[in-house]
Amino acid sequence: MPGVGTLLDMSGIVAGGMTALVFGKLFSDNIKDMLMNVCGISVFVIGITGVMQGMLSVSGGTVSVNGTIELLISLVVGSVIGELLGIEQRIERFGARMEKRIAGNKEGGVAEGFIRASLVVGIGAMAVMGPITEGLYGDHSVLIAKSVFDFVIIMMLTVPYGKGCLLASVPVGLIQGFLTFASCQAKAIMTDAALASLTTTGSILVLCLGINLIWDKKIRVANMLPVIIIGVVIALL
Repeated sequence: MPGVGTLLDMSGIVAGGMTALVFGKLFSDNIKDMLMNVCGISVFVIGITGVMQGMLSVSGGTVSVNGTIELLISLVVGSVIGELLGIEQRIERFGARMEKRIAGNKEGGVAEGFIRASLVVGIGAMAVMGPITEGLYGDHSVLIAKSVFDFVIIMMLTVPYGKGCLLASVPVGLIQGFLTFASCQAKAIMTDAALASLTTTGSILVLCLGINLIWDKKIRVANMLPVIIIGVVIALL
């Protein structure tokens, strides 16, 4: 059922915040690091599984790789467009402006937690691909993984920034709910090739997010979001 994954994600955010409010002081830095590594490994596995499903096929006992050239073009063109647009930098500047405004407001404790948490869990590869795969295929796996990831993130953010972090569940629900609805409507006009391209390119973004989490890299995943659009356009053409 479309929307179930987003509801689970929202529940994970609230549960993470509540856990931090009650037990936050009991979690050591080592436990927090281990939880982040586990989340990173899970995201990495989901990403690479999606890429393999989209690119590998078996016929007559022979495994073949499909769409390599199209994928390469999508990655190059989409990433260049994203870098030129500076999507990730714009998001970071927006967050910095919001934090600066809140810093000047002595009563901004709840608002600060809300803004910080919303920017972390409401924008990103999983926040885009999760609702899309749910709307197109009824597959909740990405959003289920995101709910666990957001549980850990919100739990860690709530300790220093307070209960405002729990309110991040609201924009997450609105944004992901809209993307799920839009994906359900778009399914009727998407070809099999376009759906396969969307899954593969989106999975690569999720894979890159997993790499960032595990190895502490700085792949600008938000700047790669146009890759998904370019991949679908190439497949439709």
